[in-house]
Amino acid sequence: MLRMDGFEFHAATSAEDAVQLYSALDEPMYIAGGTDLLPNLKHRIVRPKNLIGLAGVLGDNIEDTEESWNIGAGIRLSALAQVTQIPPLAEAAGLVAGPQIRNMGTLGGNVLLDTRCLFYNQTEFWRSSLGYCLKAEGDWCHVIDGPKTCVAAQSSDTVPVLLAMDATIELLGPDGTRTLALRELYRFDGMNHLAIQPGELLTRVIVPKPGAGFRGTYKKLRRRDSIDFPQLGVAVTGTFEGSTPSKLDIVVGAVNPRPKPIGKLEGFLNQPLTDTAIQQISALVEKQTRPQTSITGDAGWRRSMAGIFTERALRQLIG
Repeated sequence: MLRMDGFEFHAATSAEDAVQLYSALDEPMYIAGGTDLLPNLKHRIVRPKNLIGLAGVLGDNIEDTEESWNIGAGIRLSALAQVTQIPPLAEAAGLVAGPQIRNMGTLGGNVLLDTRCLFYNQTEFWRSSLGYCLKAEGDWCHVIDGPKTCVAAQSSDTVPVLLAMDATIELLGPDGTRTLALRELYRFDGMNHLAIQPGELLTRVIVPKPGAGFRGTYKKLRRRDSIDFPQLGVAVTGTFEGSTPSKLDIVVGAVNPRPKPIGKLEGFLNQPLTDTAIQQISALVEKQTRPQTSITGDAGWRRSMAGIFTERALRQLIG
């Protein structure tokens, strides 16, 4: 049985109280659903002295405004999976792990999910037998066989969709509230992959309304149809009239420390997506996708599947 080290638990009464507690306590961490944090505690990957509970603190509703959907970071993934206003986001939320995890996990936790690696997400005994790794306690990345770069993968299911839809996040910190484009949140650094300050608390995710003709979907590759983290995630969104897109976004996740927005799609806009065009887009996605071997599944196979999933998604969206 894996046991956690000792820590003190503090139940925050508000988001502001949580931020104040973070500033006042020694080696603190926030905990909401805890579906990713608690296993990391048991594996002694992280060893906080104080946990700040966010139950009932973060909003769990969706504010529907004229320009956007403002989603409380505390919304459970199971509830988000039932949201009919944003089909691709609901689809992605519904593919996270299994029902028990979705009933506990929150959108905020999924957005800020720690990067994962075969050499990192293991027990302390397993890690020590290998000499640890660059991300935790060691000085060597076993994936790239070197001491300089950590390539643990960002493996959230909701993030590719949110990136494709140009979402922003609202952060509350010691200096007040600020907003940050989600495309600016992630770094290509598995050890330090989030561009936020210590103690900043994610309170809302803001998804702009795309308007008429919007369509989107999310495709997930994993070993089993439940429980597992993605080996690959592909979000495809756009504005369509029939089979003709005037806007098209594709984001590939679970391949690197930072999700990969696909570039050079402009040449496919404002013309029908023929079989040839779909194959060309799929080839472009495969070319730009460079999976690391930090998670399970052959890297070359996952790269090929990025193109295949893109083709399936586009054919689904044009009906």
